[in-house]
Amino acid sequence: MAALPRFTLPLPAADFLRDHWQRKPLVARGAATGLDLLDPDTLAGLSLEDGVESRLIQGAGNGPWSLRHGPFTEQDFQTLPERDWTLLVQSVDHCLTDVSLLLDCFDFLPGWRIEDIMVSYAVRGGSVGPHFDQYDVFLIQASGHRRWQIGPVCDADTPRQPHDSLKLLADMPVREEHLLGPGDVLYLPPGVAHHGVAEDDDCVTWSVGFRAPRLADLLARITDEALADTQDSLFTDAGRTLPASSGQLSETDASALAQQALGLISPAVTQRALGQLLSEPRHPGLDFEVDSGHIRAAAPEAVLVRHGSTRLVADAQGLWLNGEHWPLPDETKPLGTYLASRRLYSAKALYPLLDTNGRTLINEWIEQGYFVALHEPFDGQ
Repeated sequence: MAALPRFTLPLPAADFLRDHWQRKPLVARGAATGLDLLDPDTLAGLSLEDGVESRLIQGAGNGPWSLRHGPFTEQDFQTLPERDWTLLVQSVDHCLTDVSLLLDCFDFLPGWRIEDIMVSYAVRGGSVGPHFDQYDVFLIQASGHRRWQIGPVCDADTPRQPHDSLKLLADMPVREEHLLGPGDVLYLPPGVAHHGVAEDDDCVTWSVGFRAPRLADLLARITDEALADTQDSLFTDAGRTLPASSGQLSETDASALAQQALGLISPAVTQRALGQLLSEPRHPGLDFEVDSGHIRAAAPEAVLVRHGSTRLVADAQGLWLNGEHWPLPDETKPLGTYLASRRLYSAKALYPLLDTNGRTLINEWIEQGYFVALHEPFDGQ
């Protein structure tokens, strides 16, 4: 029986955050284990499913390159050439809960910062071309070997190849080169150019991507929440003095208008907007069954597991669960904080946090599919 996936930083977490996070790449040899639970046939099967985001990319060198979006059919795979293609499946952790348990190993970062796990399968020569991402990523080699070339930091003005869908770099000077084998990990900050090519068949790479919300989206969500909470508030100006000119917008009036409008954005409004946004899963739905037997065998001390597509964010008032807020009384808040801090829960850590309200909530969430009891019925005893 396969073990659960694990990743261990090769240096103290504080040192990684100081020296590498959003600063420079890191190669971690042999830092990941338990990656054999996902075989290529399972990954291909996910790409046949409606609602699963998948892509097929073909090409090498200067091209030509092609991109197709799933869902695919078995016939699509039968017609592929022997080399130079890659299948990518997004949010595999949402579909396969045991894959999602790798994310417990990234507790040196806030949980809301994690986006998902994308998994790619490539044959010899398979690649997605030279490019850069706008978010942090850990590239974890599960099987086969992939050669990574690393280039400079890029931005929106960096020249691209003339391709409508693939944002491939027109030129990528190589500054580093690394051959990654099973268990090796490459961390890349946002903007760093990179190009990975499969050295052999059955090359599987897990990509742990991090959520970097667009500031405009955050502002829009906060503004929407404030507007829903205003009850048609109007500008007031009691105590006004005579204007220097009736036709001029004075600096005093402009400041008062702006301050009253911005005053609608209270800390409570901001907290609600951010909690909702940051707890929304990339793909809604709890359609995929959990392989609880595998998890029980690999972690016999665990009694509860969070479904892979469940996102949790704890705040001062309670728990955000897939965009919905659940207020918690003070005695239950430690439970909410613990649930949001990881995905697999042991009896030793969980049971002392359970009061009557907590047991009731967890059983309700189990019924709704957000959690799965590994030993039924779940009674918290």
